[in-house]
Amino acid sequence: MKQYFCVGTYTEPILFGTGEVLQGKGKGISICSLEAGEIEVVTSISVRNPSYLCLDEMRNKIYAVNEMKEYLDAFGGGVTQLSYDESWQMAMEETCNIGGTDPCHILLAQNGEFLSVANFASGSVTIVPVGEDGMIDAEHQTLFQHEGKSIHPIRQTGPHAHATIECPDQPLMYVPDLGTDTLYIYRYQGGHVELDKDRQVTVTAGSGPRSGIFSVDGKHFYLICEISSQVMHFTYEHGNLVKQSTVKTLPDDYNGENICSDIHLTPDGTYLYASNRGHDSIVAFKVYEDGSLEFIERQGCRGKTPRNFAVAPTGDYLLCGNQDSDTISVFIINGDGTLDFKETVPFGTPVCIRFFYK
Repeated sequence: MKQYFCVGTYTEPILFGTGEVLQGKGKGISICSLEAGEIEVVTSISVRNPSYLCLDEMRNKIYAVNEMKEYLDAFGGGVTQLSYDESWQMAMEETCNIGGTDPCHILLAQNGEFLSVANFASGSVTIVPVGEDGMIDAEHQTLFQHEGKSIHPIRQTGPHAHATIECPDQPLMYVPDLGTDTLYIYRYQGGHVELDKDRQVTVTAGSGPRSGIFSVDGKHFYLICEISSQVMHFTYEHGNLVKQSTVKTLPDDYNGENICSDIHLTPDGTYLYASNRGHDSIVAFKVYEDGSLEFIERQGCRGKTPRNFAVAPTGDYLLCGNQDSDTISVFIINGDGTLDFKETVPFGTPVCIRFFYK
């Protein structure tokens, strides 16, 4: 069975929050196929630093951030909207500046009425309206600026919004802010979005929350923390989170540097995976009925800096984008949740991998 996925890359130099400057080698956005564990590039299009993507398969749209500190001769990064046809050929339709620097995550709301963009460097969230035809409305965007800091002397001197996660049963969004150790809560009605200043979730100081995912049944939430290299498990009910436990992503005897990056579940919700940058590995956990996690194994990612990975919709493959070694590693997911390495494919600075489901 042939499955298709989209890859976003870095195409230009970028200064990270760690102080590192990366020279992007990517071509822009590529649509690829996966069949029997083999990857083939179908088509590519040139876009500036499209480091994170989201897909609208109902309207054949791809939305990408332009992770930059200045875009279109103005302060802040951008958002680019593309279309694709039945032969997977892409066309750029619209692009705009969004007023926040280094946007690193983009989400299309479930109702299809807006995009939410997390701007890492400036610590803000941009809401971009989307019309019924899928076209972005740049003129009526809204910027929400986070405030505060936490205890890490380098990584947490100010806010750093990192992702947007929609709640499964409420018109709410959680935005993990790595710089303030906070999950900000946004509520929306249609295309109107507001920051709920009276509600937020504070996590352990110095943990650096980065991204999260809800369980398949919507009763649990898993938060990956970049700085502390941990996954936090919360129970969830009607928009409220209650912390239950924390698991480490690193082995006890590891003393090197590490920052976590990505987190995903298998389609049936049985296994959870998280990635380590520094240790350069993917850790696998068994998910129990009560939402608790049990360590299964760690697999080296066969590359450097696993920035993002994705689980195939069929649940049988995991693709890991190794940002700094310019490769994508292919793993087979076994019935017990363990991973078997299949091959590594050259790919310039892969940052985001998103599967098409239709």
